[in-house]
Parts: sequence; structure tokens; C-alpha cells
Amino acid sequence: MERVVNEEKRKKFVEFAGKRVNNVLHDIQILEPMARSNSYDFTRKDVDDMFNAMQETLNEAKEEFNKKFDEKARAEKKVFSFSSDIVVDEVSDNFDTLNIETETDTDNDNNSEISFE
Repeated sequence: MERVVNEEKRKKFVEFAGKRVNNVLHDIQILEPMARSNSYDFTRKDVDDMFNAMQETLNEAKEEFNKKFDEKARAEKKVFSFSSDIVVDEVSDNFDTLNIETETDTDNDNNSEISFE
């Protein structure tokens, strides 16, 4: 099922995200001349540390964006229930006791108590 997009919010996203991504790309691109310059000295570990930090930050940012889709998918999942003849009447705060009524019990005004200890 395709998600409906609010066009006004999408337009704002495209504008601001586009500017921010271009700023990030620019900042990455200005690192490159440092690799060719004789003005700097660095080790392979320095390079690995730099790029690992950037990759980790990229992964975290992408994960935040993907959470929106994951939450939407969870909300759309079907929920299991046994049968419609059981109605949850009351759940205590500590979940030790759950009172339920069944259709047959409702006629007799009896409550069944189930203890989860």
C-alpha cells in the first residue's frame, strides 16, 4: 500500500533537504584536495577514522529517516485475537490479575478471574 504524501510538507522537505545535502556534499568535496596536498601528512588510520566517523553518522541519519517507514509498517500490521466471545473487562496496572467475561458468563453475570503470577 503506497503511503499518501502531504505535497506541501514534501515541497518544504525537498527544498531544505536539498540545501543541506548540497552543503554536506560540498564539505566532503573540500576534503579531497587535502589528500593531494604536500601541506598535510596523515596515516591510513587517520583516513580510516575520518571516513568511518562520516559513514557512521550517515548510517545513523538514514536509520532515523527509515524509522518513519518502520513505524508506519508496524501500525498497519494485523493484531491477533482469539475469538469475539471473549471481552477483556479490566486489566490491573501490574498485570497480575486479568478479569474477563465470556458470552456464556455474561448471561449469568459471572466474572472469570485469571491470575498471571
